[in-house]
Amino acid sequence: MKNTIIVMSSNREIEAATKKTLQNLTDQGAMVLLETGSADVAYARCRALSWACEKLRECPERDVILMLDDDMDVPAETAQALVDRARELGRACSAVYATLTARVAAARWPDHPGLWLVGLGCVAIPRALLLDLEERSESFDMNGRVYSAFTWTGPENGHWVGEDFRLSKNLGGVHLCPLAVGHIKKGALWPDEETLAQLARSAHEAAPAGLTSAAADAATPKEIREND
Repeated sequence: MKNTIIVMSSNREIEAATKKTLQNLTDQGAMVLLETGSADVAYARCRALSWACEKLRECPERDVILMLDDDMDVPAETAQALVDRARELGRACSAVYATLTARVAAARWPDHPGLWLVGLGCVAIPRALLLDLEERSESFDMNGRVYSAFTWTGPENGHWVGEDFRLSKNLGGVHLCPLAVGHIKKGALWPDEETLAQLARSAHEAAPAGLTSAAADAATPKEIREND
């Protein structure tokens, strides 16, 4: 990993397993660029990749960018295999991870056999490919700094395209490698039954004249639970 730059954007606490991943990879020589402070995901990606291009020019021995999200669990040997594959193909390569709905975070790119549009949780991009995209991308100024618009979110041909699939397209499609990585997601939080019962009693006591007890009960806990 000594010739790799890891790029991560985050505006929250990085998962413990991801911190361990970063430590393992830096122990093997990877460099880490951490972009923080922006809730605009597309902007954060553009800023982080712009910094990465600056660092590539400063460090010509670094020849692959490894994009990692802040909730990924990536074994060091998997990261190495992914980076090696990107070098070999000269193409962006992604590991495989699941979404919260247990689907692969990727979709085949129509009319582009063998290429995928992917989530950006674990994607290796060869140096030459990223610098070429920087050259082709429009630039923009933000707070006195100039960045490249590597990706954005918006409509295209009647469909909404997210920043992850947009970057996949701008990179010329992604090779999806049969390499598994972990995606850390939290479960849903539900109010307890005692809280719901208290809300139901309060609604019953505050029900206006003409509203029956049954109507008051039906109008509160079920809607709060389903709509919040």
